[in-house]
Amino acid sequence: MSLTADVSGAAARPQAASQLPVTVAAVFAVMLLAAVFQLPDPMLRHDDYPALLADPSLFYSKTLTEGRWVNYLWHLRGLVTPAWLNFLAYQLLWAIYLGCLVHNAFGREVALWQRVMVALIAGLALPWVLISLWFNTLLLGLAIVALYAWLSTRLSERSCRWLMLLFVPVSLMAYTTYPFLILALSLTRAETNRSARDLAGLLALFIASFALGMLTIYSLNYAVHGVFGVPMAEWRNPSPATDLASLLENGRLALDYLVALVRRGTYGNTGLALLLAGVLAVAVWSVLRRDRWRGLYMLSGVGLGLGLVCLQVIRTGIDMPLRSGGFVWLYGAVFLGLFAIALQDAGRARLSRNLLFSLTAMSVIFAGMTHYFASEWQRLSRAMADELGAGSGPIFVTGTYLSLEAARKSDLQKDQSVVFRLEHLTGRPVVMCESQPQECAHLPKALRAGLQESVKPYEVRQIDGASVLMLSPVALRKAKLEPTQPQPQAD
Repeated sequence: MSLTADVSGAAARPQAASQLPVTVAAVFAVMLLAAVFQLPDPMLRHDDYPALLADPSLFYSKTLTEGRWVNYLWHLRGLVTPAWLNFLAYQLLWAIYLGCLVHNAFGREVALWQRVMVALIAGLALPWVLISLWFNTLLLGLAIVALYAWLSTRLSERSCRWLMLLFVPVSLMAYTTYPFLILALSLTRAETNRSARDLAGLLALFIASFALGMLTIYSLNYAVHGVFGVPMAEWRNPSPATDLASLLENGRLALDYLVALVRRGTYGNTGLALLLAGVLAVAVWSVLRRDRWRGLYMLSGVGLGLGLVCLQVIRTGIDMPLRSGGFVWLYGAVFLGLFAIALQDAGRARLSRNLLFSLTAMSVIFAGMTHYFASEWQRLSRAMADELGAGSGPIFVTGTYLSLEAARKSDLQKDQSVVFRLEHLTGRPVVMCESQPQECAHLPKALRAGLQESVKPYEVRQIDGASVLMLSPVALRKAKLEPTQPQPQAD
């Protein structure tokens, strides 16, 4: 990159800077519209409650098994704020990142509505909606990514690249794929003198930054836990590759992950997957034909990101969730935006508008449906808490939470989802008899058996000094969904 390009780019950015807050505000507003069902009482995953309650003891083990030291620092903050406020802050930070991404990718020459629509296509993809259910845990990490994104609109590209040496390691300790968000800001940037040498240098700098982050995590784990590395947690079902057979088996898992990323990333709809894949293929071809190096820069980001994710699967054999591949949608949205602009420049303005409007509307509608179904457990648990409020003492839950239709729709992954939620709403201790039968041995047999042949999803019984929440013992699904299962609302 030449010094002239840096200076001219820096001079042009202040002229467009006034458009950035408007872009962010518009993206934020539509994202809240899509998440309207979550706003009063947002859904929390079971392992997001420690972050909400600022309880580091419940999160400490993840510093070893996931290397998430930045998240652990967030748990030490001591200040507890309500879930709805944290959810709003998370959505605002995500809107800032998306606004900065399209701001740098398209510049001031592209209309505001076009930038906003591309940002929404990128940011309302299913993986990002799913990961947003950990908004309390990820708040500090996303703030770091949003800060880098804002700096990328104010500083020269050269400065931003060198800042990766700081921001990539730190963001890696917040969430494994957050560094790919930082890389996407550089690879989608419009103001770049592209060449093979420049691309190789950028990717080498990113890989070095990523390696520095891994070394930092390993060192912290060794200093604190006495383990130089990141041992995989058992719930991830690790099966490390030790020979050719296990290597091939883990390679199959990586392939299944890529297939699931396409299939479930389009809500399990094969027709929709084929349609979007076709449109995206045309968009990629169009960009490569008009500006080969710009297309190659973005494809390299997709390839490097997926390559690192698949390498982890092949090496460890772990279950990789859909939400880890959300960065692919960032590049896909920029490809689609550039394709729409090419159509407009070719005199097909109506087709360009219809393409962006259709894709954005689909993103908002599907994201809204996902948020709605995800919040089903919140609605049911509030009704449970209202009935339980008449009692006192511990709450014993009999039957299985997997019998609840709300648990299926919201994809409750562990019984702690019920424990944390009801304790949070009622302030009373909760005992799950399914996993702690010894604690429920004193209950009458009829209560321990759970709810039998009832049209109601649950029933509350008040006994001396306690309450019993009776659920059906018949499960509607398995306890933990596999990452490749075609369940649109689960992850």
